[in-house]
Amino acid sequence: MLMFFLSLQFIMKWLFKFDKDKWQKRQRQMQKNLRSMESIRKIKRELILFFKRNHEFFHVERCIEDAAGDPIAIQKMFDSIPVMVRDMMSGNESFQLAATARVSFLLSTENPPIDVVIQSGVVPHFVRFLIEQYGFQHKLYSVSALYAIGKGSLEQAVAVIKHGAIPMFIRLLCCSEECYQLKELVAAALGSLANQSPDFRDYVLQFGTLTPLLSLLDNHLEPPMLHEKITLLRACSNTLAIVCQGNPAPSFNQIRSALPILRRLIHLNPPVGVIGDVFEDACLCLSYLSNGSAEQIQALIDADVCARLVMLLGFSDGKIVEHVLRTVGNIFKGVDSQIQILINNGVFFCFNAILMHGSNSSVLGKTCSAIPTLTARGRNQMQVGIYYGFV
Repeated sequence: MLMFFLSLQFIMKWLFKFDKDKWQKRQRQMQKNLRSMESIRKIKRELILFFKRNHEFFHVERCIEDAAGDPIAIQKMFDSIPVMVRDMMSGNESFQLAATARVSFLLSTENPPIDVVIQSGVVPHFVRFLIEQYGFQHKLYSVSALYAIGKGSLEQAVAVIKHGAIPMFIRLLCCSEECYQLKELVAAALGSLANQSPDFRDYVLQFGTLTPLLSLLDNHLEPPMLHEKITLLRACSNTLAIVCQGNPAPSFNQIRSALPILRRLIHLNPPVGVIGDVFEDACLCLSYLSNGSAEQIQALIDADVCARLVMLLGFSDGKIVEHVLRTVGNIFKGVDSQIQILINNGVFFCFNAILMHGSNSSVLGKTCSAIPTLTARGRNQMQVGIYYGFV
């Protein structure tokens, strides 16, 4: 009986230990499964995020097109600026490109969040994306964003300059790659910065901006490049006009190298459409360059532009004629020998035609202002005015 009782007790202990071990094993297995499931869920979340963000990268242009004109989509994109900033600062170039494209789009909207973008600290990254190791799209969207910021207030434009954007812009203009769309945008960005103030203009000129601008103009003035790359020429001519103007005016020695190119530009034909805009920019530049000393006026005469200027007085485009009249009026302030060159080219016959047949009040007013500039110089000039019937 005792033996039976001991055997039964042993069996019960063994069964209890067996159940306990089994239960502990089951618990350990359950904990292991839970950890595995949590790991799987984490991987799944990361995969979903990865594919979602890569979908945005591969379809970023379509996403931007869908958001254009949709205030709700634009607001949603605006709210995600912190995410874009994080992506731009990451080491993933795909995420960087998608974020740069979206920020660039936001800066092109009606009320661009320029201050928010500047305060987020991404302007240095826009400049960093302009180095050689980044691709064309990186550079295009970055320049677009910097261009938008540079068009803002003076304080906002300072953020572009202080992070070293101008030397990078010049490098892009000088690169041998035929990335015309990028160069067009860079030229416009430099113009927007130079247009902020005379100090900004001089700072832009200090980096040698004029040389690549003139080179681009010179290399694309002959067909078929003239018509194929006309928007690039327009951006360059507009920036050239901006760096030639201002009060105080820029140093003549900094911009006199533009005269040979300006001479070619005022011979473009026909001066209509975008070519007309380039033509007008060139005439505007000459009006700025002629507003100075007799030395500056002589530089224009030496560039052989006077005959063409007199011919342009007969054009029908009022804006072009106004710029030419301003240039002629500036030359009338020079010495007698300089004025005589205009007279020899028939400037007074053109004045007579404008006064007799002109209908543009602004052109008539500038013509009437140019004549007294000449006749007030002295007796000889008064006699010339009487001879041609102006007095």
